[in-house]
Amino acid sequence: MMKLVIYWGSWAYFPFALLCLLAIWRAKPAVKVLATLALALTSVVAYARFVEPGRLETHRETILLPGASETSPSITIALFADPHIGMFGNAMPIRRIVQRINTEKVDAVFLAGDLIYHPDPEDISEDFAPLAELTAPLYAVLGNHDVGFPGDDLSDALFAMLKETGAIVVHNRAYEAEIGGEAVIVSGASELWQRRQDFGFSSNLPADKPVLLLTHNPDTALYVPDTFNYDLMLAGHTHGGQVRIPFLYKNILPVQGPFDKELHRFETPAGERLVYVTTGTGMAGLPLRFLMPPRIDILTVHLPE
Repeated sequence: MMKLVIYWGSWAYFPFALLCLLAIWRAKPAVKVLATLALALTSVVAYARFVEPGRLETHRETILLPGASETSPSITIALFADPHIGMFGNAMPIRRIVQRINTEKVDAVFLAGDLIYHPDPEDISEDFAPLAELTAPLYAVLGNHDVGFPGDDLSDALFAMLKETGAIVVHNRAYEAEIGGEAVIVSGASELWQRRQDFGFSSNLPADKPVLLLTHNPDTALYVPDTFNYDLMLAGHTHGGQVRIPFLYKNILPVQGPFDKELHRFETPAGERLVYVTTGTGMAGLPLRFLMPPRIDILTVHLPE
């Protein structure tokens, strides 16, 4: 498989870099120039392969829900997505993600899908066991890779694992929850590409509580019924481009709508909707991240009074 060839073949950078350095030191001037250019180009790729995937960053943002102000009551949540544990051994380990989130002392954690990327099914429970160590409640949905678009449909194994870790899976349902001492509705939509999303639960939601909608693909915002007046959608899927080469990354983002990363104000016939997109912690397609390191989003969400 070409992805694995790239993953393992990338180790050839190190002997190649030594050869380039040797040429820069001892070769003729023209060869020195070529060796310098080759070393510079391959070093950028090597950084994207060996360095940036291991740089776990924390992004902080404050969001005012409709009707809220900066003095309104607030909750603090951690949002992450797309760990893509499996094929690429340089994906950010779940244990590091959990440890970082626990230091933030958040009120709740939201996992927006694509947990896996062509894993060995027998490794799933062990790989994700650290989720049980989260000190805040975890709400989760699955993503396209989890349910077989592409890859094997490992949703049953993932549902079982999430149950073992104490996570609440919110596929096509809603829960009345208390987060940070505030009453909110945590709802969720199943994976868009699976074409099984059902927002029937939204018809019976209490009108006096803010509604958070967790899903994997932010394009879900294009299909939510106008009658479902959610306050904030939380999503992943885009990886922020993953290899964020200026001007080029927009051509490869796997989204149809206007969504890239962070907060979007999305106009619908029923009014403005807020959609927040996290850029993910893992990789798909290529074992690289460039100018878009793995990230956890810490969101302070002010609620309407």
